[in-house]
Amino acid sequence: MRMVCTLCGAASNEGAMVCSACVEMVREELYLKNWSVDPRSDLRSLGVRSACMRIGPSSQGEVLLRKGSDPYLLVERTIQAEDRSHLPTVLDHYLAGMGIGLHLMGDEPLPMRPQVKELLSIPGRMDYQGERWGRALLRLGNLLALSARDMSRLPLGDDARKEIFRDRAARALALYRRAAAVPELASISRTNTAVLRIWGGDGEALEELRSAAVDDGGRMQLAKVYWDLGREDEAAETVASTEDLQESVLRLRRGCP
Repeated sequence: MRMVCTLCGAASNEGAMVCSACVEMVREELYLKNWSVDPRSDLRSLGVRSACMRIGPSSQGEVLLRKGSDPYLLVERTIQAEDRSHLPTVLDHYLAGMGIGLHLMGDEPLPMRPQVKELLSIPGRMDYQGERWGRALLRLGNLLALSARDMSRLPLGDDARKEIFRDRAARALALYRRAAAVPELASISRTNTAVLRIWGGDGEALEELRSAAVDDGGRMQLAKVYWDLGREDEAAETVASTEDLQESVLRLRRGCP
């Protein structure tokens, strides 16, 4: 069946609503919510540019950004400072504030912030020791894992989807391995790795997740995987083994139909 790219109108491969040239244009994008729907749809339905902040009137001709409480400004100032010893803590807090947890669940919304791509480049330029840095690595790995999964669901064609998933999953796994060097985070790194491998179609990873799910966070990851696989009874049984049953049930149902 002949397909046509919904973005430029050129011919595309079978099953792909985006041609190879347009795929290259967005290959490095972390978040493609705008691209995953009809490009003619109203952007307000996507929550993009649905509100406008107007500043004024003012006697000054420009808006000056000084030191303030904005979380990303703190991250940016810390990166630019000579003493970056607090960067792991600042970065960990910033990512946590965006809703990116330590455990990879799959129901986390990818934050629509342009700074996220810059944050993902930090581990390639810097390295630290300690649990705070390991926590930041886990959260950054989860961002890449979520992006890999979401990109694999877009109508880009089988080859492009698989290639993009492998690339982003490999980057996420590399961060998980670095975080695993912190003993307190080794178990989380292991369960996150298993969840990502399951998303990639690795059937053996489910057994690894079962054996690694030794705390409530890991059990919730296992329950979410069971639920996504349509194994509701096993998901309910796993949730029942957690300490906070009510909270676990609410988390299991988040994002579920």
